[in-house]
Amino acid sequence: MKNLWNIADLIDLHLFFQIDEELRQQKGEAALAKRDRIIYLAKIEPQLGKADDIPPRLLVRKWLSMRRLQFLQEKDHKGMVLPGAVWREMVAICRVLFFLGGLLTGVALAGSLLIYAGSVPLNVSLYFGLCVLSQLFFLGLQALFLIYRRFRRIPMESTVLYVLIGRLLVRGLDGLRRRLQRKMSGRQRLDLAALIGGVHHHRELAALFIWPAFMLVQLGGIGFNLGVFGATLAKVAFADIAFGWQSSLQLSAETVARLVQWIALPWSWVVPHAYPSLEQIKGSQMVLKEGMAHLVTSDLISWWPFLCSAVVVYGLLPRLALLGLGMWQQSRALDRLHFATFGIRPLLRRMAAARIDTNGITVLSETPLATPIPDFAAAVESVATRQEILPSSGGGPWFALIPDELYEDCPLPELIDLLGSGSVSSIETIRYGTPGILEAECLASLINATGTTVLSGVLLLQDAWQPPLQEMGSFLQSIRRVVGETVPIAVLLIGKPSSQTIFTPVNPEHLRIWELKIRAIGDPCLDVIPLMQP
Repeated sequence: MKNLWNIADLIDLHLFFQIDEELRQQKGEAALAKRDRIIYLAKIEPQLGKADDIPPRLLVRKWLSMRRLQFLQEKDHKGMVLPGAVWREMVAICRVLFFLGGLLTGVALAGSLLIYAGSVPLNVSLYFGLCVLSQLFFLGLQALFLIYRRFRRIPMESTVLYVLIGRLLVRGLDGLRRRLQRKMSGRQRLDLAALIGGVHHHRELAALFIWPAFMLVQLGGIGFNLGVFGATLAKVAFADIAFGWQSSLQLSAETVARLVQWIALPWSWVVPHAYPSLEQIKGSQMVLKEGMAHLVTSDLISWWPFLCSAVVVYGLLPRLALLGLGMWQQSRALDRLHFATFGIRPLLRRMAAARIDTNGITVLSETPLATPIPDFAAAVESVATRQEILPSSGGGPWFALIPDELYEDCPLPELIDLLGSGSVSSIETIRYGTPGILEAECLASLINATGTTVLSGVLLLQDAWQPPLQEMGSFLQSIRRVVGETVPIAVLLIGKPSSQTIFTPVNPEHLRIWELKIRAIGDPCLDVIPLMQP
């Protein structure tokens, strides 16, 4: 499934999730459940089969294609430019600008160095230093930076270079948005502005932005080297030009010849005469007090093949290799997207739901729905059956961490029933927060389980009316370090306990506070879920 996703697709996916969140607040979960089930039954299942047999990344990709089609066919959105298309256009424009900028810079630099009046030969050292050594210097710095980052295990997104490039990209998005917003409605402009802000803070998307920027830099370097190479060949072909060398260090011609041979080693076995010989090096040595009378034309023109080859080997080829590396790393980063975030799990659950109740009539999942996607607006409002809070597990256990003050009053069978009978294969409870018991002791059974089995997820029961404190964020981070990056962690919220049960609806304002706190942690596989809907 290589190249199944790209950054533009992820940006559009983020937009549609924002739109769905607004729809959920306005019309409830039932509207989303009906729409996504129809998309799956009418468009995806006939092509790919049962949802359980489809990898999540492919299932979500097909859903995105259908949502794009449906969204753009709606009356209010006709002619709208989706942010993914904006991103593609911006990247294409930036690629052209970076390449042309590098090309023109290379032409200008080489042209200024190759101005020859006929009185004094052009200095080989100056050309080689500015056009070749300067590039090797920056490539060496880049290599040292990467080695240091690997050695210190510093994430790419936490480096200063990443922050600077990220800010430039976001400013570029803002600039392009301002150009396009004149053609958009007020609602469309608001959606796009909110999306750009979300992309800037979205962890999974932000980690991918370094590679497009990295490739833009390489395109600029490729253009620069082609400009230098092309300008040099044009000058040699259409003008009389002479190269010489000189040094105040009293270097002998033999020393310079050995240095030239070492530099030309990468291409000398392919083009054996693409560098000056010892005799030609002696014949092109400039001595100011002697002038040019003793210099031979054949020796003065022997340097340009060496200089052109050096630009290609030490300038152009490394940039091409780095461009290929950037493309490969971006592809790897996209392939590593696990699609295990809680933002995607509700979508997968809605598409794979066992049934949908419409005005009391149950439609089984095995019965294809003939309703075409564009007819959603005319469809009858559906009332979904109670859906499972958690996604179906892969067979591994769920661990439920229950606070000490709630443990005795928390009936496990009732908790499982509220989660949904198909959500969990088994739940193991852990009592935490007991006075005198350290955090490490509470998590000991969880640590042991991660070494012997694959966990389906971790549940953390909490009173929603108690505000989330800093200690809660630290505790969640400790759990994340134990279970790994992709295991889902859900904070299950309950309202104020009643005399009959602790499982009461959550106050919407309390839920909002918890959602903001959990979102600030920046963990894509961490979510807050009300056990009883407010």
